[in-house]
Amino acid sequence: GFLAVRRAVADMLSREHGTDLTEEHVLMSCGAAGGLNVVLKVLLDPGDEVVVFAPYFPEYFAYVDNHGGRMCVVETDERFQPAPERLAAALTPATKAVLLNSPNNPTGAVYSQATVAALGRVLADAERRVGHPIFLLSDEPYRHIVYDDTPVPSPFAAHGNTIVVSSFSKDLGVPGERIGYIALSPQAADLDILFTACATAT
Repeated sequence: GFLAVRRAVADMLSREHGTDLTEEHVLMSCGAAGGLNVVLKVLLDPGDEVVVFAPYFPEYFAYVDNHGGRMCVVETDERFQPAPERLAAALTPATKAVLLNSPNNPTGAVYSQATVAALGRVLADAERRVGHPIFLLSDEPYRHIVYDDTPVPSPFAAHGNTIVVSSFSKDLGVPGERIGYIALSPQAADLDILFTACATAT
């Protein structure tokens, strides 16, 4: 993407997430769907697993399958919040990413700060156990569409190995323009390699 655009997105995300992102952490993508496919192409080898919380956006299955992955579905609780203990039970040495979608499509649920923080702790524990990064891949096209001042917590604060993917199709009403982005946490493992791989896959 154009450098000025990446800088503008990085500035926006730094304000919203309370983190320090620069253009070196942001790549533009062909919408959020394109961004998710780029990231999954980078992260997955055939047979690798991606955990998804149900109910989920049905196209996630195709995105994971596109790159030889296997989708593992974990049910949410009665308030549609992910249960950390269920996530812990689902993680295996083959898990490469956990796909988060908050505000959620289709439920509209916003995952709480406590829930997101707990998921981050589960992933950090699992990373120590399996010996490789497990990325929190946060799909956020509805971040700006919330009501009653409901806070949307930042996944960057919960887990170092976080990648945020989003687009402006929903909040600005420009789906046909396909303006999306991939934002990498400054704390992500092998950050330079991850950025280069995403740029190459794009």
